[in-house]
Amino acid sequence: MSIGFSPKDGKDKLFRVKKFQFNTYEVDHTTVKGTLRLANIATNIMEVPDRFIPPEARNPDTPNYMVGYQPIVAFTSRGVKKEPTQHNPDRSELKKARKMELTSYILEQPFEPWNEYIIQGDPPIILKTRTILAKLEWHVDIVNALGDPSLWANHNTTVSVSKIEAGDAGLT
Repeated sequence: MSIGFSPKDGKDKLFRVKKFQFNTYEVDHTTVKGTLRLANIATNIMEVPDRFIPPEARNPDTPNYMVGYQPIVAFTSRGVKKEPTQHNPDRSELKKARKMELTSYILEQPFEPWNEYIIQGDPPIILKTRTILAKLEWHVDIVNALGDPSLWANHNTTVSVSKIEAGDAGLT
């Protein structure tokens, strides 16, 4: 994004979810076993005026958007439940906590679908997002409220924007 862009310069867009699915990853460590579910759901979509986009990055066929997200990370453990940590650690405690990287303990063939949103307009626009797990960390000495390991999932989200073609399924 070009320097000088302020949210007051953009235009909030109405949108609806066309398709939403969680990513799933099977974790198979000696202590941490289970299914990690990960999603990054769009909460706000803002159209960014062309003047803030470098000329070489502009696409004359589709507007430019800035997307706000809320990540969702859940873990269903197949391991032994433990007593939860006495209090919910804050961000600074999590940063200092003893960690173990579990990324290499994820079994092959994760499910990483594209999620789709229809942005209101004429023509309507389809915005597709795909979230990919980059790194999975276990806070070794912390147990969540459900008695499961405390995990931290670093991820990246890719966005694709295109006009909706006539007859696209889900367009009303």
